[in-house]
Amino acid sequence: MKRDTSPGKHASAESPAPLRTRISDVAGSASQRRRASRSLWAACEALLSADDPRALGEALDALSRAFDCDGVALHSVGSSGDLEPWCARGAWQSEPGDLRACLSMPLERAGERVGVLDLQARAGQRWSPTQLGLIRTAAGALGAALGARVELQRLRCLPGRDVITGLPDARALRARLDEELGRTRRHGPPLGLVIVDLDRFAALNARYGRSTGDAVLAETALVLRLALRESDVLARLGTDRFGVLLPEADLGPARRCGERLRRAIEEHRFGRVGRISASFGVASSPSCGLEPLELLDNADRALSVAKKSGRRRVVSAAAGRAH
Repeated sequence: MKRDTSPGKHASAESPAPLRTRISDVAGSASQRRRASRSLWAACEALLSADDPRALGEALDALSRAFDCDGVALHSVGSSGDLEPWCARGAWQSEPGDLRACLSMPLERAGERVGVLDLQARAGQRWSPTQLGLIRTAAGALGAALGARVELQRLRCLPGRDVITGLPDARALRARLDEELGRTRRHGPPLGLVIVDLDRFAALNARYGRSTGDAVLAETALVLRLALRESDVLARLGTDRFGVLLPEADLGPARRCGERLRRAIEEHRFGRVGRISASFGVASSPSCGLEPLELLDNADRALSVAKKSGRRRVVSAAAGRAH
């Protein structure tokens, strides 16, 4: 009987090394992406640390780790509309003949340019396809974080804005609530309302001081803003309380938004204080009322139930139970 020597039958036994190499390459690439993603998330968290002077340095260090490069620089769009240098890390002044691969990536938020990210590769290295893919992906997240930070800082001094967070104040929210409820009464689209209350904020203020508490409020505003749609209205209602208007959202979508905001706050690491949590009360119009005071009262009562039920949860006004 003639022995079968066709290549397909014994290929796996004859060439294990290339297969092991390919598996090792894939595993190494996956591990590299995971490390880079963690560093990128750390950079975005640092960018959201609104008034911490160390935050920008931490963000640049995290970006340098994420992209495995020698130099990182951020430029932001100034009040004149021109790009202005903001912060940089690395040795950008190289010796004559020391040629490096450099890359500039525009950063945008909601289609508007908010800055540019400049990167300088290590000596003798070129950008790999994995790095380029990560940089393209990172541009969206960095643009959102940078854009939210710059926007809220710019708005702090305007009338009707809270000086700590840059958000609309309670009076501005009530004026917008009147507007939106007028649309609901005339044309019928629902309106969702979410009230956010930071858990144990008074104890945080007592432990870390007023300035740290203010920084937490400003950072919370950025975290919430990034988790919302552009059409949603976020405002600061009081000491540790925020309000969110959700146009064209009835009770179900408004409750799901509350859950998304709860997770966003709990997953974020805040400067000196680490992790915090919040409680949420949800109501919607027309099911929970067509008048501003009625809707606010229903959301506030739902929030009270969330607080009394152990905090760190979302309660809807209609069901009156935690989710």
